[in-house]
Amino acid sequence: MNSISGTGKISLNTEPLQDRINRRSPEFFQRIEAAIKDVNTKQHIADDSIEKVILGEMGLHEGMMAIGKADTTLKVFAQVRNKVMSAYNEVMRMQI
Repeated sequence: MNSISGTGKISLNTEPLQDRINRRSPEFFQRIEAAIKDVNTKQHIADDSIEKVILGEMGLHEGMMAIGKADTTLKVFAQVRNKVMSAYNEVMRMQI
């Protein structure tokens, strides 16, 4: 009889961290990073708009529009984050 050798399976517990990172899709991370930067930029624009409205350098309408854009962008990003976390939790509950 011949002995059975290893099956060659890779366990996530023994796989080096760098190999796991290299397998991930860079496109997903690039999109998330771009979304975070967009939210941050719009928040800064809204902050600057508030200051300009207070100083009288910008009309109230334009300032409110900047705040509205920042608010909407943040809400959309929060919903995307919630969906991603929900999908992650669903995958973690799957039985193998």
